[in-house]
Amino acid sequence: MSKENYDFSDLDAILAEFRGEETVEPPKEPAPRQPAAATEPLDSPFTFDEQPAPAKKQVSVYTTSQEEPVPADELSEAPTIRFDPATLEAAPPQDEKPAGRFGRRRGRTAPQSPSEDAAEPRRPGRKAKAEKPGKPKAKKPPREYKKVRIPWILRALMSLVFMVFGLGVIAWTGLNVHPASGTLSFSSADAKLRLSDKLDVYVNNAASDALGDLTYIKKIYTLQESDTVSPVPNPNGFGKTNDPAEVQAVIQKAAILLDGQRMTFDVSADFVPDEPILYYFDDTILVVAWKEYIEQRCCTFAEVKIAHGSQLRRKLAEDSYSSSVQLYASDMAEASNAVVAMNGDFYAFRDLGITAYQRKLYRNNPAQVDSCFFTASGDMLFSRAGELMGEGEAEAFMQANDVVFAVAFGPILVDNGELQYCAGYPIGEVNTEYSRSCISMTDDLHYLLMTINHTPDARPRATINELARIIYSKNVRKAYTLDGGQTAEIIMMGGPINHVDFGEERAVSDIIYFATAIPEEVRS
Repeated sequence: MSKENYDFSDLDAILAEFRGEETVEPPKEPAPRQPAAATEPLDSPFTFDEQPAPAKKQVSVYTTSQEEPVPADELSEAPTIRFDPATLEAAPPQDEKPAGRFGRRRGRTAPQSPSEDAAEPRRPGRKAKAEKPGKPKAKKPPREYKKVRIPWILRALMSLVFMVFGLGVIAWTGLNVHPASGTLSFSSADAKLRLSDKLDVYVNNAASDALGDLTYIKKIYTLQESDTVSPVPNPNGFGKTNDPAEVQAVIQKAAILLDGQRMTFDVSADFVPDEPILYYFDDTILVVAWKEYIEQRCCTFAEVKIAHGSQLRRKLAEDSYSSSVQLYASDMAEASNAVVAMNGDFYAFRDLGITAYQRKLYRNNPAQVDSCFFTASGDMLFSRAGELMGEGEAEAFMQANDVVFAVAFGPILVDNGELQYCAGYPIGEVNTEYSRSCISMTDDLHYLLMTINHTPDARPRATINELARIIYSKNVRKAYTLDGGQTAEIIMMGGPINHVDFGEERAVSDIIYFATAIPEEVRS
């Protein structure tokens, strides 16, 4: 055997020959055929119903036909796959998919040439979907994004909300991080309203202006605490009638102001004959005043509903504490443009209780009498005799409860809807029948003023407990006694509407009154 006859790829056969053993030569494979010259690439890749596992060696791909037999000497050693393109369906192109978990693509891209397709054969058993003829696959149009424009009104309101929030944060920081100390002074009363109230009013009115005709938002009007003169009431808002039905019609017009609250005024009351019913109404205040008989007594009432706590006010003679001047209540009511007013505690006549004016504490002698505090929100708060005696307690109470002014007479008649009984009291001759006056609350920003007076027909007056029982019968939540006798009076439309003792007013030092909050320049 010559050297040229050995095939060193079969080492076992060589060794057997040297040992003298017979060997069986493996069948010769036909000579490989050289791949045909490259022509134009196929338009689409080819797929197979069944394919062998991917070859480890290079696979040559070529086409065959009956006209061109394959010469044996052109076959290559690499395994080959024969197929006829005419008998195969073109596979639709597939979109490239993202890499899988281990970096291998989950799909295939359409091969660009037959060699690329053969380099990565499909797994056995997988079939390609044939594209239906005549129905080309439609491409999805790109998604269009439209810019949504926010209405200018909404943008304005959002900006306003953020601005108010920012101001609120600044205000909270100023009030809590570096709180002020000491008693509120007169200059602090000149700061008008509390910051929170001003923010609420500002937001409400800004929204009302911004929305305009789109929706109705009622504006809030407020009065400055330091003002001694209030806006002039609208003359067209006043009325006088003997027909309770006419008053009821006015009450119905005030439904928004009442906000669901019920009026004490009752068309079926035992009205005093030939005594007119007075009223006033605008968007910020409703007043109804009348006289009726209760337990044979002549009771004069003035029911008041206001829109804001700043409309409940106090006026001192000459607008200063401890003035030596005393004035008639009707004159002070006219000077302050009050819609309705009543006498105060006549603080200059005695030195008991707690007295405050425009947030400043002037008298602090709470040992013997009850005191009544009026807050910026229009609430009435009580302290009983002997309370707030400690150093700085009254100032702390006023600051904590936002008290604007306080009066000292008493006693308390009704507290939290419960009737109070008074066995004795240092002032007011509580167990003797005298003309009496009191102020009470029926609901939020809703008040009932009452006097019981001597009359020309000799109607009886009242003791303190009788006064308490009558005002309690009107379903009030709170009630407090003010100065009585000749001082007890309610003023409306230029003068007292009740019968004053001895037929004429007595000069006093102060009044409590209610005002409209609508400026004259914006009056409709």
